This record gives sequence, structure tokens and C-alpha cells, in this order.
Amino acid sequence: MGVLAENDAIASVMMWEAMDAVNDGIVIVDKTSRILYVNKAYTKILAVSKDKVLHKQVKTIEPGALILQVLQNKEPVLQQLVEVKTRGKKIRVNITPIMKDGTLLGAVSVFNDITELSRSQEELEKAQRLNQSIFKAAADRAFHAEFSHIIGQNPNFLRCLRLAELVAPTDATVLIEGESGAGKEVFVNAILAISGKRKQPYVNLNCSAIPESLMESELFGYTSGSFTGAVKGGKSGKFEQADGGTIFLDEIGEMPLFMQSKLLRVLQSGEIQKIGSQVVQKADVRVIAATNRDLKQMVREGKFRDDLYFRLNTFKITIPPLRERGEDVLLLADFFLEKYARKYGKKVTISPEVKQYFLTFPWNGNVRQLQSCMEYAVIVCNEGIIQLEHLPDDLLQHDNQVSTTSYFDADEFEAGCDYSLKSGLQMMEKKRIQQAISEANGNKTKAMKALGISRRTFYKKWKQYGLDEEK
Repeated sequence: MGVLAENDAIASVMMWEAMDAVNDGIVIVDKTSRILYVNKAYTKILAVSKDKVLHKQVKTIEPGALILQVLQNKEPVLQQLVEVKTRGKKIRVNITPIMKDGTLLGAVSVFNDITELSRSQEELEKAQRLNQSIFKAAADRAFHAEFSHIIGQNPNFLRCLRLAELVAPTDATVLIEGESGAGKEVFVNAILAISGKRKQPYVNLNCSAIPESLMESELFGYTSGSFTGAVKGGKSGKFEQADGGTIFLDEIGEMPLFMQSKLLRVLQSGEIQKIGSQVVQKADVRVIAATNRDLKQMVREGKFRDDLYFRLNTFKITIPPLRERGEDVLLLADFFLEKYARKYGKKVTISPEVKQYFLTFPWNGNVRQLQSCMEYAVIVCNEGIIQLEHLPDDLLQHDNQVSTTSYFDADEFEAGCDYSLKSGLQMMEKKRIQQAISEANGNKTKAMKALGISRRTFYKKWKQYGLDEEK
């Protein structure tokens, strides 16, 4: 027993020495908010001696401190940004209640000084904004006004913009290819804005949204009594409605084969014929088509007419997917951040970890997916900086994932920290998860919310501590 007691004493000394060696500030209080311990980093960061704070009540010396909220609610406060105005410091705080058998013993607060990091990030963002302003000014000179607002610096993307700008004033048929969400409709709108037919009728039709049996009547119209259910007096089709102007055929790859031959005839002759009519009408219509399919491959498979493909392919613009546009993703992320921060009345920035994650994420939904992601992140972020945990679950569940910051991760605490300290913190973390599960009557979703951590972080810890095995 004497040896065990001696080992325990040594371990205890090592733990306290390790806590004094870390760069993060640590303060431990009892349930009444009396300060039991502060480490050296605490005194250094806050420029206060231990004698001034030890055994004092936090509620007396700092009535609005977050640790009081944790003691009252018995819930952790995680990754909270705090500005210590009297010291001119910005710190990031993690506070966890210390519980035993459901009874509150006190709380531990761990914080790190991010003042210089914050200043560096602000300076970097200022430089980025300046670069974007310079680029936008250059873009305004290089591109027509209707194209200059389209965000992107990637050379392949800029080439697509240039092609679209060149073809826009003409009457040439245009085929725009690109994955879903890549920005095909943005290009169409810009082309229309400087088209010679911009003041003439504009009609759009999504080929995937029209039943095959109605496609011909939608495009070319019909005469009265031409089929059962036909409207009395007949109906004009999209091409007739667009006469003198432009028709946009979205998802052209979904058009049935029998309709492809009829569309080809219109493109070649400039003539249309209503269902049930013997009269051929002239139709001066410019056609812009778009697809997220590989039409060339569809031609090989016999699913798309080669003659129609070659006709549409007169002027093709292939928009690169977002994953191939490099740092354009960050330009777009900043654009959407500003948009939604203004909409929801928030002042938020994007952390370096999230920016790095964005650069490696495949973005299968392209710009549309990024836009949705940024709106979600702005809504759920209340800390001022968007972290990985603020991103939608479907982004974080992708194979190309980066580990999120744990709400009380010993590895984050200090890279060279003594094992006894790490194991102690991990034991506290495991107990906190077990307690949350117990209080939620086994409901993991409720436990996650109580802990304030993401689903991915929760299950990472669940597996790490072997909680499945304890069932």
C-alpha cells in the first residue's frame, strides 16, 4: 500500500506540474465559484498573480464570468470567444462542469490566447478583400458589366466567361454543359442580358419536367380538337411564344428521341407546325440549351441523336465543376458569407480549418451546394468564427473529412502533455458523455445537444471510449 500511495503522490505531482507547463490557461473552481487552482499560463495571459485570485469567489471578482453560467446550468460552454477588454485580449474558452454521481463538484475552464491569431486573420482578410477589389476592377474592365459580377478567377472558368461574352450578341445556338449546380443558368442570364434579342420574348422549358406525351404540344402547340382534352381554340407552343426572341431548353439531355428529330427540323428550317395543323409557321427563335449529361457519351449509347448533337455543338461552353476551380471556392464562400451574414444580422468569419476543408472537398453539388452550406453555417454559428462543427452533417460525413476539434480533447490541450493529465481529462470526458446519455434516457441525439457537439464528434468519442462495449 505504501508503494501505491507513493505512486499516487508522484502521479499527482506530475499532473499539477504538467498543468503548469501547458500554454493554455487553466482555472478550477468549486461549486460555490471559489477559485481552487490557476496555472502559470492563466497568470501570464491575464497578467494577474495567483495571490490575487486564489480562494476568491469568481462571482465577486467577475460577476459576468461564463464559468458561473456553467455552474448554474451544469452544461459545458465550448469554443466560446471572449474579449477581455481590461487586458486587450481575445481568448477562446472551453468550460466543463465537474460532476460525480450526478452531483456538481465544480468546474474547470481551459482557455487560450488568440489575440495575435485574430489580428493576423483580420489582416489576412483585409488583404484578401483588397485583392478581390483589385480583381473585380480588372474584371470590370475586361468583361461586359453583365459578366463582371460572376465570381471566379480560375483560368478555365474565365475562358468560359469569355466565350459566353463573345457569343452573347449573336444569334448562334449555344450549348452549355456542366454538372448540376455549376452555374449554367447564371451563364444563360448573362448571355440574355447582352443578346441582340434581349428586349424580345424569352421562354424557358425544363425538358425533364414535361411528360413525354406532352412534350410536342408544349414546344409546338396544337389546334382546337386535335386530341382529346385539347383546349378549345387551340394553344400556342413555346417556340411560337418565343418568336423573335430566345428559348432556353434546360436539361436537353432528357428530351425523348422522337422529339429530338422534330427539334432538329426547327433548328435547320426555322419552321414549326402545330399538332393538328397543316400550316407551317416561321419562327425566328434563338436556342440556348443546357445539360448536366455527357451528350457525346449519350450519342455513343444511342440515347441522343448525333445530328442534333452536332447542330447544338456549334458553340459549346463547358463550365468546370467547382472542385476543379481551385481557390474560386473561397471567393464564392466569402461572397455567400457576406450575403447571409447581412441577411441574418450576424458578424461571422470563416476559420482557416474550414477554408482548408473547402479546398479539398469534392463539391458534387457545386456552387449550389456551397451556397446552401454557407447559409446553414451562418445560421448555426453563434461564436463569430465558423468552425468545422458548424458545417452540415452531410459535408462532414464525406470520406474526405478532417477531424473536428473535440469539445475537450486532450490532444488539443497540449501536444507534449504528460500522459497522466491526458488520461485524467479523458476520464472526465468519458464520464461527461455517460452522464449526458443517462440524463437523456439513452437518447443519443438529446445527449449530443446537451454536450454541444456534432454528431461526428459524438460518435468518434463513443467509439474511442468503448461505450458500445459497456452496453
